[in-house]
Parts: sequence; C-alpha cells; structure tokens
Amino acid sequence: MRTILLRLLPALLLYGPVQALANTDQDSAPDTHDQDHEGHIHTSGHLLNDLEEVIVQATPLDRRVVEMAQSATVLKDATLQREIANNIGDTLTRLPGLSNASFGQNVGRPVIRGMQGQRVGVLSNNMSSGDASAVSQDHAVSTEPFLADQIEVLRGPSTLLYGSGAIGGVVNMVTHTIPKEAPEVPVSGRAIAQLDSASDQRFGGARLDFGTDSFAFHANAFYRSTDDYEIPGEAELYPEEESYEAHDDLEEESHGGVLGDSFLENNGGAVGGAWFGENWQGGIALTTYNSEYGVPGHNDHHHEEDEHHEDEHEEEGEEEAFVFIDLESDRWDAELIGRNPFAGFEQLRFKAAGIDYTHTEFEGDEVGTVFDSETFDSRLELRHEPWGAASGAFGLQYSNVDFAAEGEEAFMPNTETATSALFWIEHFEFDAWSVEAGLRYEDVDIDVLEHIELHHDEDHDEGEDHEVDGVSFNPLSLSLGAVWHISDDSHLSFNLSRAERAPNAQELFSNGPHVASQTYEIGDPHLDRESNLHGEIGFRMHGGNLTGNIILYVDSFDDYIYQQNTGEEEHGLPVRLWSQQDAEFTGGEIELNYDIGRFDSGHWQLSGFYDRVRAELADGENVPLMPPSRIGLGLDWHRERWAASTNWIHASGHDRVATYETRTPGYDLVNAEISWLVHHSDSSDMELFLKGRNLLDEDIRNSTSQLKDRAPQIGRNFILGLRAQF
Repeated sequence: MRTILLRLLPALLLYGPVQALANTDQDSAPDTHDQDHEGHIHTSGHLLNDLEEVIVQATPLDRRVVEMAQSATVLKDATLQREIANNIGDTLTRLPGLSNASFGQNVGRPVIRGMQGQRVGVLSNNMSSGDASAVSQDHAVSTEPFLADQIEVLRGPSTLLYGSGAIGGVVNMVTHTIPKEAPEVPVSGRAIAQLDSASDQRFGGARLDFGTDSFAFHANAFYRSTDDYEIPGEAELYPEEESYEAHDDLEEESHGGVLGDSFLENNGGAVGGAWFGENWQGGIALTTYNSEYGVPGHNDHHHEEDEHHEDEHEEEGEEEAFVFIDLESDRWDAELIGRNPFAGFEQLRFKAAGIDYTHTEFEGDEVGTVFDSETFDSRLELRHEPWGAASGAFGLQYSNVDFAAEGEEAFMPNTETATSALFWIEHFEFDAWSVEAGLRYEDVDIDVLEHIELHHDEDHDEGEDHEVDGVSFNPLSLSLGAVWHISDDSHLSFNLSRAERAPNAQELFSNGPHVASQTYEIGDPHLDRESNLHGEIGFRMHGGNLTGNIILYVDSFDDYIYQQNTGEEEHGLPVRLWSQQDAEFTGGEIELNYDIGRFDSGHWQLSGFYDRVRAELADGENVPLMPPSRIGLGLDWHRERWAASTNWIHASGHDRVATYETRTPGYDLVNAEISWLVHHSDSSDMELFLKGRNLLDEDIRNSTSQLKDRAPQIGRNFILGLRAQF
C-alpha cells in the first residue's frame, strides 16, 4: 500500500501548474459545438464529447463520465463515426491507454494499459459478447462497431461489476437492438457505404428505428468484403532462422506488396423490439454475426514435419496450406426494467442473453479445429432509494459457458464454466466530495468434460496420466474511489481496489498445437487465483477552453498468470507455457484538448495525448506483448458544411521485451479526414467523406500482437464513403 501511494505522489505535484492553466480564459470559453446557418450541428474536437451529458451505461448507477472515480471514455456520435474501423480493437486504438491485439486487419481485440485477453471484458449492452476472442488472438470479437450508439471504455479493474474477466478493464458496446425509449419520431435511421484503396473494401450498413409511444422496433444489417491488403514492406520483419532472437537492428528492406491470407468477408444483422408501460418496459432482440477471414503468416512459413503431417506432405519443409477462419455467432437478448418496482427501490433491471458461437479453423480445404461455445449470461440489478447521502445498487449475476474444441489439433479439453456472483456498490455525496465503495463475491466452477493428462503436477512425474474432474475458485473484489470537486470545471479522483481473477480453462488445461497462432500451448492445472492491488490518481478538467485529464496508476499483482516463451519447439511450433509469478504494472496517461476558437476561417480545436506503461515480473523479466509509449497530436476544423481533421501518433520502438520475444520498431502514424455535408434538412442529412489512413505508408507492427513479426498493419489507405441519417 505504501509503495503504491509513493508512486502516485507525483500526480499531486502536477496539480498546481495544470490547474492554473485550466483557469485561463474560462469566462470566455466557447461552446464545444458549432452551428451553421442552416442549423446543422457539427461535433468538433478530437475524440471529444459533451462530458457533462454523457452517461456511462456500464454502471448500474448511470453515472456521468465526470462523476466517476474510475477513468472512463465514451465514443459516440460524430466522434465514433470517425474512428470506426473493421474491428473494435482498431476502432479504439487511438485512445490513450488503448492498444490493439491485432491479427492482420480482420481481428482486433482491445488492450487496456498492457492487459488483454482474459483480463479485458468485451461486452455488448453490458452482457458477454459470448465469443472465444479471449481464448486466442486469432478469434474475432463478434461485434460490428458501425452498429454501436456509443462505445464505453472503463480503464482499470472492473471486476466489481463484471467479474474475473475484467481485472484490466471493460469495453462496452451499446447498441439499440432493444430500444431503450419510445421514438421521438415515427421513423428514423442511418446508413453508410464506403470503399477503400488498400484492400478493395466494400462495406455497407444500415439501421432502421420505428414505433409509437408504446412500442418501438429496430432492425439493422451490414456487409463487408475485402481482398488481401497492401503493406509497405515485406511481411517478415526478421529472417526465419532468427525469428525468436532479440535483434539490435530493427530496420528491414521495404519493397511493398500484399499480405497473403489477409482477406475478410463478414455480414450480420439484428431485429428487436420493446414495449413501454407506465412503470415497466421490456424487450427482446435476435442478432446474427458471420465472418470468414484469412490468418496471415502461414504461406510464408515452413515447419518441421511431425507424425500428423507425414501423409499430407511428401517432403520436409513443404509450404503450409493457407489457414482461414469461418465464424458464426447467433444470440438472443432480453431486458426488463421496472421503475419503483417495490418499496425501497427505485429501479429494477434484468438482462439475459444466450449466444451460440462456432469458430472453425480451415487448413486449405480441410477442417482443422472447431471451437464451439454456448453461453448463457444473466444479470439482475436493484437500485435502492437514497439513504440520506447514499445511493446504490445490489446485483446478482450468473453465467454458464459450455466450451468444446474438436479436431486433431484441438489444444483444449471440453469444459463447462459456471459463475455465480453477488455485488454491491454504494455512492455517497458530501459537499465537494463524492465517495464510491463496493464489493463482489464470485463462485467459479470449471468442470472438465473429458479425461485429460496433467503436465505440471508437482507430486508426480511429468507426463504421468492423472484424471482431473474440475476446479473451483472464489474470487473476492473490493474497491474504494473518491472524487474531490475542486471547482465546477475540475476535480481530482482517487481509486484503490483489490481485485481477484480466477484462471480460465485455457490457462489451466490447454495442451497442444494451435494452428492459427502457430504456437504449442501448455496449461497448468495448479494455477492459483491472481490478485491485483490497484492504485490510481487523476486530475480532470471538463470546462473552459482547456479540457482533459492526467492519470497515474500502479497495478501490483500477486500470482500473475502469463504465457511464457520457453524457447523450445514442439511439432515445429514455439512452446508457450502458462506460468505464474508476481508482477507490477506502472503507467500514466495525459489527454488535453484546447478549443482555439471560432474565426472567419472556421472553428479550430487542438488535441494531444501521451501514454506509457511498464510491466515487470518478479524475476526481473518483462511481461510479454506490451504496448510502446506513444505521443499524439490532432487538429480539427469545421466551417459551415465542411469539416476536416488530421492527427499524428508517434510510437516508440518497443525493446523492453520478454525472453525469446522480438523487438518492435517504432513508427509514425498520420491520418486525415475531410467531409462535406451534401444535403441537410430538418429531417435528414447526407455527408460525403474521404479518409486517409497511414499516409506516410509506415511499416507498423503492433507489439501487442502475436503476429507482429509476420503481419504488419495495412499500408497507405484511402477510404471514400457516404453517410446518411434521417
């Protein structure tokens, strides 16, 4: 505890000069929106929203962003539309503290402050996404960013609300599949169509909302198709024979080309409806998501032949068949909300979802491995009436996941994971202070549905056969946060939490080759719970010309679970062993936005950010797959029907790598966008836009990706599109 407080002390020293800067010209602060002569409103500013009004729906108390002790960001409206990419990871990667665990352009899962996979919860309307994206980086998140009304990011432990899988943070995609209120107009909707230059992307999407005062209905659909995408240099960062050595020279010869097996085709849609009574409302929705995409990095590699491949290849070193994924996800959602349902409570909210998910890996024309998951998730929240200065909520959550992996290269046994949880959160208001406290208790049962062989049994010889029926854990999480409202436009926030995470089935029981990620994974059935002591202090300005925040944090882990690169090979694949030891994460984020003002030339805004995280294991080794330090600048302009923006991000070279992990070169990412409001009326808008991505044609490698040495990000790309709403 003392160590955490000492590490956070520098944030207090920043308060004086930053506050003095924030108070400059507050009386003359302009509005953050500009309205042209025809009444159309342009949302301006880089990643800006009206923080006074934005409600974070991932919390049962419906807190505004400025009221939260936990660091949070909400993307919505024009800001969200500008950032939308092929996947949710790439959509969020330009936010401070966010990175992307990419697998080419097709798969991207958010990384929050260096934590990814099972430590970051990806939700759809506060419920599980129900996919297998946390199992491996090649598994896509089964959501489409275009369909979101807003995307919420909670940085830091969120286990209190969402359990073990949120010890690093939460990303919640809020959609309108179940309408949340009666429509203001009988019919409304929006649509988009766009093409790009680097992958021949064809994308179209539309949504429709209609109803009456008592009933509301929603429908949406989308389709996306791309070819293999263009890259500025060679796919391989290092020679094959040296791919697991740390290099001092990070330069590579650049010839330009196309990344093989990086194609994508996905589609989906949803229908939903809701009814609204005097004190009750409810609704249901059905959603489908389908995706077929290539897994880069296989056609360019050779491997040592083993017994399983002797019949398939005539000679050692023959080129592998290309690998692609076929993903199908079908889900239903139901929701019931009651106002003043019974004495002492002002709101009841019940949600339930069922997801049927199948992920099939193909090696050429042959089925390699099939991952099948059936998920049921349910959540009950009861918000009580104010108790003096206190307002709060009680909650129950139950989820069940049946997971099966079938095929010769299935690296996990079939399992059933049942989680039951009870949580309580309470908020107190005291003059200039607000305090929030809570706790969560979980019961996690993982049953193994087949006979498995233990590899890490300390009481037996390695390789000896022992049967395991299952394991159980009881994580307990506590949190305490406070906000000191220094003025109407600024506050200091403090956060202290103790969170625990139960190991998952993959970490416990994996044992075999994973063809898509080209690794041989070995779990450890004797892993213990990992626990995290988190401390955070932040300063936020949310009024005047200058807005933004400064945050410093420390995460001290006991028994941190990680994938250790052993340097060994099995069946020609690098062996990665699930291991456990203490670890510490330290970092910070700065985000500032300055409203320059309105002039004859238009309305100008400037923005900037910096983020940094360092993570070390107790033995002095670096935690694998960590993001680099970044700095970014952005400039926004709009005038009447025109709007434009440009931003630059510099990522430093990542050389604080784990053993057998390669270094990653730094890069400069420059993006720009210009848009023209083609049509505007009281009931409809139509906007033409042109985006330029990676304008410097940089060879960009995500250090958080397992494919960083074989699959760079897309090269220079121009996106032309048309947006409409009515």
